[in-house]
This record gives sequence, C-alpha cells and structure tokens, in this order.
Amino acid sequence: MYTTERRRMSLREVMRKDPVWVSAGSLWQDSSVLALTASSGGSGKQIVSPRSRTRAVSVAYIVSEDASVPHSEENLSLKYVAVVEMSDSFCQPSLFYHLGVRESFSMTNNIILYCYKQDSDLQSLKEQCGSYTFIPYVVSPQGKVFACDTTMMTCIKELMQPSLQLDPLLTPLVDRLVNLLNNMHIQTSEYYRESLRHEIRMARERFSGKALSEELNHIQSRLDSIDLLTPDIVMNLLLSYRDAQDYNAMIKLVETLNNLPMCQAARHQNIKFHYIFALNRRNHPGDRVNALKLILPIVESADKVASDLYCLCGRIYKDMFMSSGFTDVSSRDQACFWYGKAFEAEPTLHSGINSVVLLMAAGHEFETSIGLRKIGVTISALLGRKGSLEKMTDYWDVGFYLGANILAKEFRKVIEASEKLYRLKAPVWYLASIMETYILYHQFVKAPEVQSPKQDTMDFWMELLLQSCRPTVWTNRCPVLILEPSKVFQPSIVSISEEDESRTVQLQHVTPLKKGLHQWTFPATAIRGVSASKSDERSCFLYVHYNSDDFQLCFPSEIHCKGFCELVNSLLHQAENTQEPQLLTQGILEFIYETNENGDRVVLGKGTYGVVYAGRDLSNQVRIAIKEIPEKDSTYSQPLHEEIALHKRLKHRNIVQYLGSISQDGFIKIFMEEVPGGTNS
Repeated sequence: MYTTERRRMSLREVMRKDPVWVSAGSLWQDSSVLALTASSGGSGKQIVSPRSRTRAVSVAYIVSEDASVPHSEENLSLKYVAVVEMSDSFCQPSLFYHLGVRESFSMTNNIILYCYKQDSDLQSLKEQCGSYTFIPYVVSPQGKVFACDTTMMTCIKELMQPSLQLDPLLTPLVDRLVNLLNNMHIQTSEYYRESLRHEIRMARERFSGKALSEELNHIQSRLDSIDLLTPDIVMNLLLSYRDAQDYNAMIKLVETLNNLPMCQAARHQNIKFHYIFALNRRNHPGDRVNALKLILPIVESADKVASDLYCLCGRIYKDMFMSSGFTDVSSRDQACFWYGKAFEAEPTLHSGINSVVLLMAAGHEFETSIGLRKIGVTISALLGRKGSLEKMTDYWDVGFYLGANILAKEFRKVIEASEKLYRLKAPVWYLASIMETYILYHQFVKAPEVQSPKQDTMDFWMELLLQSCRPTVWTNRCPVLILEPSKVFQPSIVSISEEDESRTVQLQHVTPLKKGLHQWTFPATAIRGVSASKSDERSCFLYVHYNSDDFQLCFPSEIHCKGFCELVNSLLHQAENTQEPQLLTQGILEFIYETNENGDRVVLGKGTYGVVYAGRDLSNQVRIAIKEIPEKDSTYSQPLHEEIALHKRLKHRNIVQYLGSISQDGFIKIFMEEVPGGTNS
C-alpha cells in the first residue's frame, strides 16, 4: 500500500483574505497589486517575473507503508520515482540539478511533465531529459489536459493501465499520476493568472490614459473562465482603470462580476470600495445616490469600520457640496462629520486635512477653534513621522505632504512638494483629489494683505497642477516649466499672439532672476521649429534662430504640449506665406552693441565691404548681428544694394535671416540673426 501527501503554499492566497482590521490607506492602495506594478513608478528596481514571485509551490511524493522500509529523507528522495513538473522554465535548472543528484545514485526512474507551448521549446527540453520518461501535454482555455500527440497519449495510457507489464517501480505511481493529471488544471489556471498579472503590469508601464484603457479592455476580453477572476486580478484591473480615469469601465466590470452566479470576487471589500468610488467620480444621474445607498449601511453599522470607508463617505458628500457651487450646506456638514469619524477612528493626513478644510468652509477659524488647532497639532505630528520630502518616493505621501503645508502656509515646502509631485507623474485622479481640496480651501481662506514672491510661485504651481488634472484645448496662455541645463525647473508663462501680423511667442519667468534675461518675445520669423520630447510626453523643445536660447518646455499635460506644438507650427506656416520683410523706414530699430571687458565692440567677423558686430535687439533682448558698411565710398553702393535686395528675397530656416536695415552715422547697418560659430560677413 502507498499513501501520498500534497502540500500547496501560496503567499497570495494568504494575503487575499480580508483582515479583521484594515489600516488607513490600504483600500485606496492595494499592497499586493502595487507590488506587481511598482516598476511603473520610476523606482528603478529590477523587474522580477510574477511567476518567480508568486507561483505556488507544489510537492508530491509516494510513501510505502511497508514498516521495514525506513521513511528517512534520503529514502523518500532517492529510492522512489520522482514526478517532476518542468513547465516553469525559471525552475528548470534547479530541477535538473536535483534529478542529476538522483541519477548519480542510479535512480533513473523519473517522469518529466511539460506543458507544451512551442515546438522549439518542446524539442530542446526533450533532448535534455535523456532516458527520463517525458510526457508533454497541452491545456485548453477551459483547463482540460490533453496529450500532445499519439505517442505521448500511448505513454499515458500505459501508465494508466496497471494490468500492463510496466517497470515494477512505475506500477505504484499509476493512481497517483492519474490524480496528478486530473488536478493539473489547478496549476494551469494559476499559470494563466500569473500571465494576466504580467500583461496588466506591462500595460501600465507602456500606456496611459485612453490607450491604457483600450489595452485593459483587450486583456479583459480574454477572461473566459471564472477561475481567472480572482480578487487580485480584478483589483489590478480596477486600479489600472482608475489611473486611466475610466470610471465607466470600473463600474461595468464590477456589475458584470455581480451577474456571474459562481463568482465571489465582487464581494471582496476592496472591490466594493472602488465600485462606490467609481460611481461617485463618474457622477452620471443617480450615481452618487446609488453610491450613498451602498456605503451608508456599512459606515452606520455597529461593526468596526475601516477609516478609508469613512473617508470615502465624506468624499461623496464633499463632492456634492462642491458640485452645488458651495451652497449645499447639508452635504458640507455630512462631509465634515464623516471625515471627522475617520480621524477619530485612525488619525491620518487624509482625514485630517479634509476635516480642517471643511471646518473652515463651515466658518471655523484656526485662531478661535480649539478643535481645529487640535487637529492641526496631530497633522504636524503625522507629517513628522513621514520624514523629509527628499526620502518620499510615493506620490501618495508627497500629495498629503503638499496638502498639510498648504494649511500651514509653508510656501517653500509647498513649492518643493509640487515640483516633486510633477516629476513623479502622479495619476490624474489623485491630482484631481488633491486640487479639489485646494480649491475648497482657497474658496474660504482669507486672502493675504500683501502677496509675497514665494506665494506668487506657489500660486503658479497650483495653477499648473490644476491644469494637469483638467487638460483642455490650448488657450494661448499656459503655465510652463523651462527646464534649465542644470535640470532645474524655472516657473514661467508661455503666451502666443495671433492677433497682429508679428504672430509672436512670448516666454516670461514668474519670478524675475537677479541676473540674466527673464522675458523673451519671438516673432514667427525667429522660430526654427518645435518638436515633442521622446522621454516625456508633457515636454517639447522650442528651437529659435539663436541657438544659445533654445528652450525645453514642460507643460501641465500631454494635451497642453500637443496644443502648443500645433499652434507654433501653424504660426510658422502662416509666416512662410506672408509678405517679405521691408527696409526699416518707419522707425529706427532699438539696439545696443555688445561690448567686451574693455568696453570695445565685439567683432563677429570682417568681410570685403564691412565689419559685423554683435548686438542685441532691445525690444526682445535677442542677440543679433549688425553689419556696417561705409556709405562714403560709392564703389560699394551697387554691391550693397544687391546684398540688401538678396536678403529681402531670401527666407528659409537654414539661411541667415534679414531683420532690416537703416542708414546711420555714415554707415548702412544691416540687422541679421546671429549664428554662433560662423560669420555673417
């Protein structure tokens, strides 16, 4: 007689059980899901295969009940037939090593099982197996096991017929092998689940926005088995749809699960939570009413409720208050109550910040409200536990750090946190949440009597983050970050004017620098082109005719960046069809000469007819070249007029641009673009 023992250990199965108590933030950010998608956050850690991280370990062995045979570890591992599943290529080297150990003890009775995928893989593994019994198989999408060919089918039939003359050591394995093959669909389902997790992670890394949502729909369309609809896979889909702000897809997915009688995933606490969240954010007629019908019985129950559920209930009422134009006092008070309950249950930055803002909306003031001051002290303590901003790597922490310092009016810290949040590319849904709280705060806070430069910069960042979560069509004016060569962001405003013939692009720093330029105005004729950055879809390069002044511009969103590029290209196209520049007769160009340390003019070059000096156009502070030709020598007149006429006719991005000419101080002065490293003479 023989007995068998089978052990399966899966960390995921343990983690997916609902805990008795869920700490704050757990429902918003499912830890097991984030572990599979952390690489998309720019942490730089090496990506580990989901299979190697989460695959359940399965062990099967045969034990003889013959008391004369000692059941030592050596006997179990060496004196009986080993059945080895080789489908996991990650584990093959280790398994072959252990088979080699058995073979060194003359134990060659080993059976290799392999899930067939490709001809090349099958042949390669078969060659490595040598004299081992090799059984390849395939698995249907429904989880049924089939032999790959008639030869292998014959082998399986032989193993499943004890009446046949088999190796005596193989005979006891017949019943066990039948059970093993019958249970093979369990391992196969896990393999498919791991493949799905991998595909979702790759989709999150490669796509964003609408493209991510479309890829997720494609992945979801292949979920044809209830066995694949585990809570962690559903949560991966929900969180990914949330990052793409496809709330309709989130709602549709959960409602589909609810209609499947054998599927229990929709009852999972995190899935219910995100279904209610999606209803509130989609906000179709009746959505928020339905969301409240689902969540109120939970938060009003006598059971211990997670802090996140209180916060979500408060979030729904807060959104209703804001949607009413700050007139729905009842919703405001309900929001304040539920955020307060969350703060009492477990004080967090999330519940604390929202409680303070809503109390301020209700007319409370820090100077007079004892309750507000107590919450403020707790917020400060919680913020201290988070550590310094430099050590924060999660947008979740940075966002709350930002909100807490807005309440504290720490403008410098708000600016630093805003920049870090922008660099982290925080999801739009989260930015929207943070900025809606800021809008509510800004609506009811007292405006300062004197606006400081730091507050001007903070207001710029708030405008940029607001634009980030509200991408719209280009509006001719936009907050933008100029990325300096030192990788420092310079807050600026970019404006485009199409009303006059000049058609200009203007850049202006929000806070003027002590040294250097802080404002540029480029007519379309001074722009060489614009191109999108390949490293960041929110960034583009503006190329002008003055190479030292090329700019890398970082916009609030990809939509803003595309709109700017399209508009600049339109200006350039219009400029190519306009009238050629005329000789300056209506007024003298305002300019100055560039000088060296000795006060002498900087000479760019000398030609047959004159000298070229470095100068600067005072109207836009752009560097220009000034070519001076004496008027007194009539022999120069004809070549001079021919040169001016030629410059007026030529208009091309690769040709030195003619800007105008005047007669002054006995010289004809021709103004042209400056080309560094070359000569204009």
